[in-house]
Formats: sequence, C-alpha cells, structure tokens
Amino acid sequence: MVVPLGLSALSASQANAVDGQDETASRKPLLYRMLGYNNKIDAYQDELRMDFILRVKHNEFDPSCADGTKGADTKGSCNLAFVYQYRGSENPTYYRRIKYLNTIASASSSDKPWSGASKWAQNRDEYFTVHTIINSGLYDYLTVSIEGDLALKNTADASYYQPGGANEPVNIYAVVGQQKGALSCLAPGTPWNWVAGIDDCGIFNPDTMINAPDRVSNITSTLTANGKNFTLYMQTCQGKGADLQCSGPYSWVGWDGNPLLYGGSQSNWGMVTDYGFPDYNSLTLGKMPGSDAGVAPPRSFFAYWLNVRGSTIYNPDGICSETNSYYYQWVALKDSEWVPVDELTPEPVLVTGQQPSPNSLTTTVGAEVQVSKYSAFNLPKQPTNPNEMFATDKNGNPMPAQNADGSINFKEAKAKQDLDGYFKMVTWPVTTNRDGSACTVSPEVYNPDQKGLVGIRDNMNSSDVERNIAAGWTINSAFYQYDVPRPDDPTITNIQNDADGSLNASGSVYTSKLDPVISGECTPSKDAAHPNKVVLYGEDPANPISDAQSQNGGDLVKTADTWGFRLGEVECKVDPKSKQGGSWQIQDTNKQYPSPDPGNKYDGYRRYHAWVIESISGFGLTSFFSNVGTAYFVSGENVPDVSKFSVTVPHTVNGSLPSGSVVVFKGQVSPVYTAWSSGGLGMTDSRMVVSMKQKTASDWTPLLTTPANTFQRDAAVGTVSSVTDSATGLTLGLNKTTASAWSWTLNIPAGRFSGYNGGDDTQMYDFQVELVNPMNTPSGPASIERKVDMTPTTLTLERYDVFQVAGRAYKYVNGNAKVPETKGTVVHVTWPDNSRTDVTVGDQGLWQATPPEGVNQGEFTAQVNSDDAEGADAQGRFQGGNQSASVPHELEFRPSNSALPLTGGWPLSVLKILLLMALGLVGFVACLRNRQESRH
Repeated sequence: MVVPLGLSALSASQANAVDGQDETASRKPLLYRMLGYNNKIDAYQDELRMDFILRVKHNEFDPSCADGTKGADTKGSCNLAFVYQYRGSENPTYYRRIKYLNTIASASSSDKPWSGASKWAQNRDEYFTVHTIINSGLYDYLTVSIEGDLALKNTADASYYQPGGANEPVNIYAVVGQQKGALSCLAPGTPWNWVAGIDDCGIFNPDTMINAPDRVSNITSTLTANGKNFTLYMQTCQGKGADLQCSGPYSWVGWDGNPLLYGGSQSNWGMVTDYGFPDYNSLTLGKMPGSDAGVAPPRSFFAYWLNVRGSTIYNPDGICSETNSYYYQWVALKDSEWVPVDELTPEPVLVTGQQPSPNSLTTTVGAEVQVSKYSAFNLPKQPTNPNEMFATDKNGNPMPAQNADGSINFKEAKAKQDLDGYFKMVTWPVTTNRDGSACTVSPEVYNPDQKGLVGIRDNMNSSDVERNIAAGWTINSAFYQYDVPRPDDPTITNIQNDADGSLNASGSVYTSKLDPVISGECTPSKDAAHPNKVVLYGEDPANPISDAQSQNGGDLVKTADTWGFRLGEVECKVDPKSKQGGSWQIQDTNKQYPSPDPGNKYDGYRRYHAWVIESISGFGLTSFFSNVGTAYFVSGENVPDVSKFSVTVPHTVNGSLPSGSVVVFKGQVSPVYTAWSSGGLGMTDSRMVVSMKQKTASDWTPLLTTPANTFQRDAAVGTVSSVTDSATGLTLGLNKTTASAWSWTLNIPAGRFSGYNGGDDTQMYDFQVELVNPMNTPSGPASIERKVDMTPTTLTLERYDVFQVAGRAYKYVNGNAKVPETKGTVVHVTWPDNSRTDVTVGDQGLWQATPPEGVNQGEFTAQVNSDDAEGADAQGRFQGGNQSASVPHELEFRPSNSALPLTGGWPLSVLKILLLMALGLVGFVACLRNRQESRH
C-alpha cells in the first residue's frame, strides 16, 4: 500500500530547502521509529523479529521489484536489503543478508490480493517485507518487518546470567540502491552472491562497503545510543540452590513450525491483514480457516513462557520455579502514541494454568516440544488447554474485536478507536515458588506486576507507558492499513485583495495585488519548543498542481514535480479564533519565480497550496497539501471608446410614434477581462454597465448590466449572442468582431423617455457605458449626449383661400397639453399641383404660406416636421424629425371674414387691382361726364 504524506518529489529546479529535508534528498536510510522488536533474546531460540519505519529518498524503493506470487528478490534488483550480525558479539564480522518479500497487492496483477501476505505468513526463512510506503516530501517512509535467524553465543561468562539478561549489541545495516557490488566480503570463497543464493559473509567490515557509504546506515545504532539494545538470555542457569543464577523467565518467540500457526510457520510477526487470508491446509491440523480483510485468522498468534529455574536438584526448594501464569495485552499506536486496544484488551489479561506444572525445566534446548503442546493461541478456550488467548469482558462475553472462532478483527479495532494501524501483543510473566508462595527474586524480571510494570491504560503517562511495554516481551504483531500520523493539513482561507479576500466557493479570489499575502489556518504543535511550520508553494504552470490533490490519495505519490515554487515558511501560531487552533500568513513577493516563469501578471492567475512540516520527530514529516487557493490578478479596465457610440432616435409619423419604437444605442467594447474556463479553473469577465440620464435629472437610470460570461474569450469571431438584464428587461445584442472586441446594440423603448416640459434641456440625454472588472472596480465612464425629440406635433388651419393659407403649429408636452411649436420649425405645404412650399413657424406657433401663381383651386395639405428633421432620402421619403398628421383643405376663392380688405388680411396684389379698378371707374365716370357736357 502506498500512502502519500505529501506529494511527489520536487524537481531540482524548483526545490528549496525544507526544514529537516535537504534541497536534494539524502540517500542515506535512517531509522525513523522502532515499532516493536524482540529486544530480549534467548541464546537457544535466538530469532530476529523487528517492525520499524525506515526513511529513504523518495522513489528509492519500488515494491513491485519482486513479484508477490513468486516471492522474494533473488537478483538484488530491489534497491533495498538488510545485513546484520548473525553471530552477534561471538563473531562480530559474520553477517547475514536478508532479502525482500513482496506483500503489497498490485492492482495491475492477476494475482490474488492476499498472495504476498499469505506467503509472508508461511515464511520461515530470512526475509523482510514492506507494508506501506508513506511519502513525505523528499522522502518515503517504509514500514518494514523483518524475520530472521540468529546464532548468538551461550557463554559461561557469569555476567550473562544476571536477571534480565546481558547487553548484546546486534548491528543491522540498511543498504539502499544497487545491491550488486555494494557489499564487500573479505572471506575467501564466500562472497555475497545473489544468483547463487549465498547470503552469508564470514568476514564483513561495514566500513569497506564499495560505492555505498552515502546509502548505508546502522539502524540499531539509535537503539544502542538510547539504551534500548538487545539483551541476551542464557539457555540455562549457573550455580545451584541459593547460588543459582538465571537470566529469568522468557517468552518463546517462535520459529519454523514451533508452535504450529496458521500458514505453518511464523504468521505471528508483522502479519499483513490488509487483504484477508485464504484457507490453509495443514498436514498436522487439517483445514485452517482464512479470514476477511483486516482480520487475523484463528491460531495465528501464540504465547508461552519458559522458566529454566525448574524445581530440580539445582533448585530443590523450587524458588521462583513456576511461571505458569502471565499477563498479555494488545496495544496499538494512535497518533504515534501507545494505547490499549479498547475493543480487545483495554486492560492486561491474566492467563493461568499453563502446563506443565510443576515446572522442571532447566534448559531451553529442546523446549519446542512442550511449547508446541502447551502454547496458548487466539482460539476459544478448549477443555484440554484452558489458557487460550481469547479476550472476553468481565461477564465472559467476547470483546468486540474478538471473534467467536478466535480470529481478531483489527479492522474494527482500528475504526472504533481511530488507531494508526499497527498492533502488537506484549506479555509479562507471573512467577511463584513451587509451593505457590510469592517469588521475591528480581520482581521487575520475574513478577513485573509487583513493581507496577504490567500493562498500559488510557490516559497513562507516556513515560510510564514506555516503561511498562519495555518491561514486557513483544511476541506478536500485525498491521492493518497502517499510516504514520502526519500533521493536520493546513487550510488556505484568504488571499489579500482590496476587500475581504476570503476564498469564494470555487476557492478563488480576484485581487489587484501582484504580491498578495496568503493566509489561513493550521494546527499548532503540541510542543511549543518544536513548532509546526507552514510552507507555501506557488504553482509552476509547466507542472500544474495535480487535479487529484483534493482526494489526497495514494496516486499522488506517482505524480511528479507538482509542488510548485517554494515561497516561504512560517510557524503555525496559536490562534483561539481559528477552527484549527492556529493561523499563518506568508506573502508572495512575486520575486521568487525563476525564468521562464514570468511571475504574477495582470489578466493571469496563480494557484497556491501549502503543507505543514512538523519538527518533533526530527525528520520533518509533512501533512498532505492544503486546499488550493487561486488568485486571479486584475487591473483597471479599458474605458469604452466613445467615438464608436451612436444614438438613433425614432420620430412620430403622421402625428404618432410607430408601434414598438425604440431609441437605438450602439457601440463597441474591448474588455480586458473575458470569461474562460479550463477544468476547475476559470476567470469571469468584466461587466458592461449601460445607463442614461436626462440632462435636468440628478441620477443615472440603469438600463442594462451584462451577466457573467457575456464576453467569452474562446468564442469565435463572428459569434452573435444576446443577454438580457432581468431587472430592466432590456436585451443587449452582441457580435464578436475581433478576438478581443464586441460590437453591441441596445434598444431602449421610447416609453422610457418622459418628462419633456417644452424646454430643450428636458429633451437632452446622456448615454453612458462603463466596464466593471471582476473586482467590481469600474473603468472611467464614456458617455455621449443626444437630443431625444419624439414629441408629437400638430397644426391648425385658420385661412385657406387662393390668396393665403395660414394657421398655428403646436406640440404636446406632459401628456396632452399643447404648447406652440418651436420657432423655426418647418411646415410643409403641398399645393394642388403637387408643388411644395416650406415655411417656418413664427411667434406663438403662427405660420402662413401664399399659393403659387395660377393655383386657385383644389386641395392642399399642410404638415409639420420638427426642427431635428434629417431631410429626405434619394426617393424623397421622410428621413427623420417628428411629423404631424397631414391636414388637407380645399382652397377657397373668397377670403374668410377675418381677412376683409383693410383688415390686414388681404394680399397687396389684390389691393393694387382694386385700386386700379377704382381709378379706372373714376376715369370712366369723368369721361362720360365730359361727353355729356359737350352735348349740351
């Protein structure tokens, strides 16, 4: 199982130093933590059992180097092996190599998931396995189990017979990288040989490893330095009677089929329960049932205590001769701290009645016979062996993780208690004299319970927990989906901008700052002297952050170079206002992006993520990465080009506006910020805001605001679209004319223009457009002023004879009120012969026209056109201006009463004719009179 603690390795071009991690990771393997080992070893059944976590450079070890079905690495191709002092201090140069056996299920393999785990359970040779690979930044943390043989000395040296055993250093080296040629064997004829299967070297000096000093380390040196070395128990005692000296009772470790367990060998150590187990057919015991994932099969663990102070001639009084009772307890790691497994053994369990009794054992040699016969197993209690390890509550009912058939449900125990996934069984002896009285010899060795050294309990002091576990013997261990507890992931909550800066639902912020401060929450360290630190990274566009990051799953380890550029680190400070208990902030100075990255630019973006590095362990374990926070960098918008604006005003036709008349406002915009999206990323576009204002008004009237995604960056040139403002109901027509420009048209209903009171100012309007960027910062406004005259006009006829036509012109204001038409307004008069006379309106709306010569009958028409008329087109059709209804009338010969002679109403030509006629009449009368006088 591969579990990421962070992400994959950082490329050399991107990485900067991280606390606890070099810029380029050290290849030297280091022991991170010893989980469990048989630190007490009997000289006869001297076996090596270890569970531990090893730190190696990321991707140094590939678990698929050995096939799970075929088993072990036999060619040295796995880039990891261990060599150890097989004979200990008796022959310190004699080393044995231990090889890898694959137990990690592969999704691409046709093998059963449990194939490797089952083979490991049947192991009786020298192998190691890797349970999990836990990635943390530049390093991988391998969870390793070792099963190996030892051949330690059985000496007559009296110092080795002290209670509790004698110190026995056993050096174990981890070697990473190429194995062939890395180990030099000085013994003639017995070199290391992978192909031939030679795993021993009689004369080996670790200091002479060829090409390997930078990738080899002694993983037990830390144990030695901390006083946790191996102790060796002698297989017999020295002396007799009151002078009898013995190492003390010890718990059988198990080897080969002694005792016989599920799988026929040593299933009890480092058991891989992740995939479950198949049924196993034993020649001795018959069918042994398998189990589901997370469950250890029945008879896969055991316990048996030996005491070589048997009641014999060497110990005739039977002092401390009987160890036929013992305590055992399953303990587990939770957040890297030891706790009882509450679903199994919340307290240590006392097992009594171990046989044979009384005890007459004086040597461990050959003890495997009685071990196989009398060991306790994880089985229901049997009449023939009442001391089975079957966990029950005080009422005798099986504990929740103890199945009725004896199998143990580690999956349930882990889930119920939120455990890390590593379990081990520790056992402590109970020793009495042969007569049952108390044994008083070295109680910390023979009767730890007398010193309060048995078992652990919830909320026990951590130093007491370590002390009590060290006082016992670790005999069985198991894994279920183990994971090293990592620091809690930090959270990015804010990216500085000119407003609040909190991330929106999509995890992004628009900001005008190219060097924003990124901040968030974190979980502080429990130890103020070793703080947790938050490290911030800015995305490398050439190696974008993995889309799978939000899942924080195992596949992230396989994604390369997605950390980004390291921008800084800061301590996670305690913050009572934080949900996580702490807070942090780091500024992106925009000066840490190496070429060819251009740095933060407007109309661009940067994605950020962060992780926490702890400092308590000394290895700088990282959390998973935080959520991704995205900053979209936004500057001011372009001011719309007013030279591209136009306003077209409708006019009345025959006295009224045509149905559906609109004022047409047109223009062109080129927004800096256009809408785009790519996967989870995307920037919204700027909004176009259109408004108008009557010149005499104080406030702008909103007409339309475009919704998000109106201006699509990826739309093809020529794309026609439209958007509607839900508040005003107006619709904007759009046409993408170039890659970055749109022409637009807004039709404004004529009914939105009101309030004309006859003054020219009330017919003047400003039309305004501005672009508002994603940060809601408007561009400078661009506006155009236009006269909007759609006022209906009319006229009256007051004279219509052959000498003159005249009347008054009016316009409507504030509804149906009439006022005189504007002085200078044109009145078109069309005569019966289709000729036309244009006259202008004078004071008080008065106008008059004289029929052309020769026009003395027929129908004429008069019609008003407003002062903003645009003239006729090529066909003479009306092209603008407000038009009244056409008023027709017949020309009359006689003037109206109101225009009698001398009233100022007749034309001068008529007066001249009348005067000539009067003069002629006078002359005719005078001539007639003269003729009459001459007759007389």
